[in-house]
Amino acid sequence: MLTRQEITEKLKDILLFADPNGAEKIEKATENAVLTSDLGFSSVSILYMVIAIEEAFGIEFEGVTLQDFETLGDVITYIERKLPR
Repeated sequence: MLTRQEITEKLKDILLFADPNGAEKIEKATENAVLTSDLGFSSVSILYMVIAIEEAFGIEFEGVTLQDFETLGDVITYIERKLPR
């Protein structure tokens, strides 16, 4: 099972792939970073991120909307809950 820190690092790699121009913001991002205002993600880029997360972690986002993921920490917590134990 991945630790929260390992999930965070893997997620940051995915975010860097999704937005290479935001590398500095992403590298410095904490769990409190707001996806839209702090990291500059649009709803479309968040959708791409979700697809990449599903593939990278082998999970599916079910019964959630974009509003469920305001911060980086929200995404990490969701991934953590969906990973097999």
